[in-house]
Amino acid sequence: MNPRILVFSLLCSAISTTAFGQSETAQSCPADGQNGPIMLHETWILDGWERAPGDPAFVFAEKLARYYDLEGPGVFYDDLAPDGKTARRAIDYGALWEGPFNNMRSAHHAISDGPDAIIGNSVASTTLEFVARLKAQDGAVTAIRDRSQLGWQCDGNRWVIRHEHNSARIVTEAEIAPYFQQTEEQSGMSEIQPSPYIGMWVTADNHVRQELRPDGRYAEARGNRENAYTGRYEIEGNRIEYWDDSGFTADGEFIDGILHHGGMIMHRQENNQ
Repeated sequence: MNPRILVFSLLCSAISTTAFGQSETAQSCPADGQNGPIMLHETWILDGWERAPGDPAFVFAEKLARYYDLEGPGVFYDDLAPDGKTARRAIDYGALWEGPFNNMRSAHHAISDGPDAIIGNSVASTTLEFVARLKAQDGAVTAIRDRSQLGWQCDGNRWVIRHEHNSARIVTEAEIAPYFQQTEEQSGMSEIQPSPYIGMWVTADNHVRQELRPDGRYAEARGNRENAYTGRYEIEGNRIEYWDDSGFTADGEFIDGILHHGGMIMHRQENNQ
């Protein structure tokens, strides 16, 4: 979706003191492009807060420093922050999240609405809605929908977040699944690394046929019902987890070249069969 942008440079230049308590100066931060507030908000969530299985320990100051003045003043709040705390410095805000985030196996995000922006000479406001699928170490999945608003200040030649408010609610996986599917289709990329288990897996009677595709999607046929189940999968080691487009989740295990899934035993189908 193309961002809807309102640029109020005349309004902002008429204000001698900003909401952040500093005087307006000539514009020295880009209003658009990869270093503008809009793209920064997108990469902040899609890159900065993304976590894949096997990633190194999450260190806020290392992964998200480009978006913040870590030691400078600000107001940072998230509905899901531990103990509902509001932080006054970005470094303290990051400290709230390092423990919970490092306890996650993965965190995947997609933008569901926006972004919208008001961009001035030295301050800007951006808002967007994102969805997230957060998976704990025990495999439990939490799905959220979050409205994010960031207040930016031009600090020298870069934008930094001074005000942050993320308003989240817990939803079902089925509600957010279409946004991840759309993202995958648009990018032509998968969140899943190539796996030796990609291919067709079938039961002995050929009634159930499950194709694990290289793009991280699966399609399962039941008898004459092609694509009876479709969705997304992840493989870690010999474990596989499924997120079906209809909303349910399932798992399985590869043991000695055999897929054990849902009480079924499935063998890989060779290409000539």
